[in-house]
Amino acid sequence: MKKQRLSFEEFKDLFQYTFESKEELLKEYHAFLSMFEHLDQTPVPDFSPEEKATIFKRAWLERPQKSSWILMWIDFFRRPAVAFGLGIVMGCVVMSIAVNGELDLTQSASAEPLLTVERTRYTQTYKGKMIEELYPEIENPRIVREQKDESSPPQKTLYGTLDNGEITVVWNL
Repeated sequence: MKKQRLSFEEFKDLFQYTFESKEELLKEYHAFLSMFEHLDQTPVPDFSPEEKATIFKRAWLERPQKSSWILMWIDFFRRPAVAFGLGIVMGCVVMSIAVNGELDLTQSASAEPLLTVERTRYTQTYKGKMIEELYPEIENPRIVREQKDESSPPQKTLYGTLDNGEITVVWNL
């Protein structure tokens, strides 16, 4: 005795929004029927109808799905580490555009170091592009950090000139 199966119309009513085209729906319907043909030939122990329905639902939902490469890329970007890294990169780009006005990736690196430090026993002298940016109104600025001896507190002093070297600036920081 042959058991009653879902017709194509009933299958279509249940799964019409799951598949993009009618060909895919028809292909899935034939896979559905072939599974039943295979099940009809397999001996099945006596289970209640509820247990049989549960086993079938679990087998049907856990079968491997064919995924497209777009879904693989979407799954890749859904990973927390990838999303976090992309967020950091995009945030840095947006902040650099907002702060600088534009993003110039072709900028060449300067041969002049940003900060140079000269050290002697009790003094350290800081100069370079970074100090010039901190004190743009002073010409040739340098910060000297000196101690009288090992136990005394350090004193910071700014040295530089104004008006093309005519005025010397000494400023305790």
